[in-house]
Amino acid sequence: MNWGNKIVLAFILFATFIGYMVVKAFQEDFDLVAEDYYAQEINYQQKLNKLANAAESQKTVLVKQKGNVIVLTFPDGETQGNIHFYHPSRKIFDREFDIKLSESNVQEIDRSELIAGSYRVNITWKTGEKDYFQQSSIYIQ
Repeated sequence: MNWGNKIVLAFILFATFIGYMVVKAFQEDFDLVAEDYYAQEINYQQKLNKLANAAESQKTVLVKQKGNVIVLTFPDGETQGNIHFYHPSRKIFDREFDIKLSESNVQEIDRSELIAGSYRVNITWKTGEKDYFQQSSIYIQ
């Protein structure tokens, strides 16, 4: 086998590798962060106002996992809003819950409703006349 054959073999192997990578890239499934990201971008100032309200009033929601339950502790009662668990790798694992607090301002979410992994927890709530927004991270085991 001379050097000319080795060069041709190297080109063939390289072309095969590139072809394999192109096929694998087309088979990869990816999700957008949000289908309506243009509309969300237009409303971004409202989100910033909600973040500022939460920072100004120092109202934060504590998010913890205790055994088979995700516990969210809110600063106030009489709260309305929603909790969105965003899974960065797959949209099908995202979950959204309405806020339904117990008498001690706690909401518990059964861990079986979420798969194990890393989540970004986006909480939007309203107490009285003010709207609040908080983003937390949690790893569910």
